[in-house]
Amino acid sequence: MAAKAEDIGREDALQGIGCSRKRKEDPRFVQGKGNYVDDIKMPGMLFADMVRSPYAHARIKGINREKALALPGVHAVLTADDLKPLNLHWMPTLAGDVQAVLADEKVHFQYQEVAVVVADDRYIAADAIDLVEVEYEPLPVLVDAHKAMDEDAPVLREDLAGKTEGAHGQRRHQNHIFTWEAGDKDPTDRVFEDAEVTVKQAMYYHRVHPSPLETCGCVASFDKVNEHLTVYITSQAPHVVRTVVSMLSGIPESKIRIVSPDIGGGFGNKVGIYPGYVNAIVASIVLGRPVKWVEDRMEHLSTTAFARDYHMTGELAADKDGRIKGLRVRVLADHGAFDACADPSKFPAGLFHICTGSYDVPVAHVQVDGVYTNKAPGGVAYSCSFRVTAAVFVIERTLDVVAQKLGIDKAEIRRRNFVKPEQFPYRTALGWELDSGDYPTAMDKVLKAVDYDGLRKEQEEK
Repeated sequence: MAAKAEDIGREDALQGIGCSRKRKEDPRFVQGKGNYVDDIKMPGMLFADMVRSPYAHARIKGINREKALALPGVHAVLTADDLKPLNLHWMPTLAGDVQAVLADEKVHFQYQEVAVVVADDRYIAADAIDLVEVEYEPLPVLVDAHKAMDEDAPVLREDLAGKTEGAHGQRRHQNHIFTWEAGDKDPTDRVFEDAEVTVKQAMYYHRVHPSPLETCGCVASFDKVNEHLTVYITSQAPHVVRTVVSMLSGIPESKIRIVSPDIGGGFGNKVGIYPGYVNAIVASIVLGRPVKWVEDRMEHLSTTAFARDYHMTGELAADKDGRIKGLRVRVLADHGAFDACADPSKFPAGLFHICTGSYDVPVAHVQVDGVYTNKAPGGVAYSCSFRVTAAVFVIERTLDVVAQKLGIDKAEIRRRNFVKPEQFPYRTALGWELDSGDYPTAMDKVLKAVDYDGLRKEQEEK
């Protein structure tokens, strides 16, 4: 009995899901004692700033850095030509593509990094980037994902010319990245041919930016004596950073220390590897001094990883009572200039094939095509994991269209299609196993909590 009482006391102390927890980390933050990357100060530290392209697509005809180098306090102005001998002008992305560290011969999106200035302080560096003269030859710009695979579409990634295979399979066009499918196409198509009711809805889940309070930045310090590299960085994935830096620099991971201090928000935006990080590391290795790079708000909004940007078409087949018989989804995914998505595993569209949601869908097929455009690269798990929010949106919106077509209440059509408690564990038509749940009871509790019937009545009155 004593042991049981102890267990009860422990459960009371732990409470459970939905219970409020006291925050333990706040006192030092409210006293201004947080330790962020921009708080890091090291002896002899220099500052880096970026020369960025005003064009979304242009060929670089020449870069003149003489005026910038003549400015007192400027230590270096680096371009892709300086990184080429070190094989550092391109870097791997987390999605199996490569991305330019500094624009190599042409720029692929507005505000892309063209050159990096290293100076005694950030104000001198900011003045110096205005003195770097870059001659551009503007090229046709592609920002509409629907036109990316047109016959007359401009070729964006000349470095991939002639390559018909990508990291995720065959490429059908020079601006095509991948085609990814899940489910059974032929059985799904047959269901739609024979269905009593079908609906089709095009929708755009627009590109958004996580926009954390703290922008991205780092302090890189290379010790030439023992060849150890230390990097303080605003990263949600420091182990990934260490691996990529080792791949780029040739420095063993055992000699690389990545420190991720306090972070002022991330939301997936600080998972990837950005050119600013690599440039600061290269500058520290070349100059033998610590180098800090912290982007400003405009740089952050313009160049760091976005989320969403999915052009989706959802189709549902159903009977006259609104019960789902099949789901078909087509997606055109705009990945920007480089495929730099933070993919969870082998799936280039993340976990999008969770799009059957909480519903008993007998057959389904999903196809996602990724394309390049002249936009900033990215694709991060913003506010939810790996495209799940887009997947939820496509099934819920399309189910609403079925309800409207058949004149069925939107709560009722969901109740009719939920996976029932007795069906668990339930394997979806797209390969996921749902281990447990009671969706009807959960929804009934929500409807009661918000007085759904009262809201419907109020809607009719207004």
